[in-house]
Amino acid sequence: MSAKREVKMMVEELDPRKKRILRAIIQEHIISASPIGSRTLAKKYNLDVSPATIRNEMADLEDLGYLEQPHTSAGRIPSDKGYRYYVDELIRDNSRKAPGMLNNIEDLYQDLQDVQDIISGMAKMLSNMTHYTAMVSEPKSQVSRLSKVEIMQLADNSLLLVLVTDAGMVNNKIINLDQKLSARKLSYINRFLSEKLESRLLAELNHAYLNELEKELLTRLDLSFELFKQFYNEFEGAFEPGGVKVYLGGTSYILEQPEFNDLARLKKMLKLLDQEEMLNKIINSISGSDLAIKIGQENEVEDIRNCSLVVATYYISNRAVGKIGVIGPTRMEYPRVISSVNVISDILSKLISKASG
Repeated sequence: MSAKREVKMMVEELDPRKKRILRAIIQEHIISASPIGSRTLAKKYNLDVSPATIRNEMADLEDLGYLEQPHTSAGRIPSDKGYRYYVDELIRDNSRKAPGMLNNIEDLYQDLQDVQDIISGMAKMLSNMTHYTAMVSEPKSQVSRLSKVEIMQLADNSLLLVLVTDAGMVNNKIINLDQKLSARKLSYINRFLSEKLESRLLAELNHAYLNELEKELLTRLDLSFELFKQFYNEFEGAFEPGGVKVYLGGTSYILEQPEFNDLARLKKMLKLLDQEEMLNKIINSISGSDLAIKIGQENEVEDIRNCSLVVATYYISNRAVGKIGVIGPTRMEYPRVISSVNVISDILSKLISKASG
């Protein structure tokens, strides 16, 4: 959890009966989205205790902060603390089990070569599996290596700069020059840049390093300083770090959640999902390399403090390069979501690694 805003939840050890009742309340609330009463639990769940005992245990769980009572005469609903206990303690042993339908997913997408198509496909697959909105970020450029750099002549005064990372991301930039660059000089520049840039981490290609390359190339090749400066400025801009694109899948599933029946709340969520900068902030608020879950008030972004995030990291060549996850109401099916996110993140890593060679 971020040092900027840490939500502390004192989680006590519950006795077995309280655990069973808390699990039953959460499972029933996930299904019904309504407050749960003791009679419902007594009828539907084999708890081996009377409704009166269930009521007493529910009152204790409320006093401990695991349950809330929306209205005086209503049943209880899980609190953020209750969901946190459920996630951390009650489903730990099952969190990595994958549904049988996942066995052939990798085969379905193995022929895709374009990284963007793979990411988009995995976002749709994850949302279809969970019935919540999925988010997948593109591989971060600063943790990728430059696998290919090439400059091609388009016209007398126009060049095309092609940059390809080991994550399969392609960046094309058109450079308009004030004068023509000969084929000999262009060939030399390509060899020079290939030698100096390829296989390097993009994070290493900073202003200082590119400035040294500029000086070295100018001493080796008879180029107009102004011409090279124009070329250099375009080249440097291609490596500037910025917010990566976040792909969404299944935004329409929001309409199926009772939590968003309120039109104002729905509009607020849809507006949030339409903002690239906010999506970057949300998905990158999850630090670390393992699967992470943020529930309700644990979220740093205020607009999603009534939601939960389940996010995993995907890898290329053992380097963490991006995030994949699900956003939905705190009343989400955590076992299924956790399992699905784990499996799809592994498949995404394999598919992108294969596509990028």
